[in-house]
Amino acid sequence: GVYAAGDCAETTNMITGKPFAPQLGTTAVRQGRVAGVNAAGGYSTLLGVLGSAVTRLLDLEIGQTGLTEKRAREAGFKPVVGAITAKTRAHYYPGGKDIRVKVIVEPESGRVIGAQIIGGEEVTQRVNMVSIAIQKGLTAYEVASTDTCYSPPVADYWEPFVMAVEMALRKM
Repeated sequence: GVYAAGDCAETTNMITGKPFAPQLGTTAVRQGRVAGVNAAGGYSTLLGVLGSAVTRLLDLEIGQTGLTEKRAREAGFKPVVGAITAKTRAHYYPGGKDIRVKVIVEPESGRVIGAQIIGGEEVTQRVNMVSIAIQKGLTAYEVASTDTCYSPPVADYWEPFVMAVEMALRKM
């Protein structure tokens, strides 16, 4: 068979179910693995992607996963948005950096469908957390009940992603 993978190949957006070409290394690697398994006689499929990405610009980490508010509207959703600015560590502990989390929730199902995060540190782990929540179909109510870590030197008692979800819930 003939297999295409990487930047030249579309995949499926996990939220909309529509063709999607995010042109990201993570997508290319996953597509390549599926193509390789199938070319070698095995069986593998790619369930789709969210377009999760993160980058660093000077002292800022910038990340996103799933749909933005604009793309959610374009896809026919009527999103509810929750956004907060918080610290990456307990507010009374030195060294914490600002982090801004914007979460997109689909109010009919209550599912989290996207997030954009920008901050001085720990953006990647939060984008990954949101990605897992989306892939597992977690609702905003379930995310708000999530058990997270607290230790002043490394994490505040209120997880910023959970706080942003709670802001969205107030609008639902």
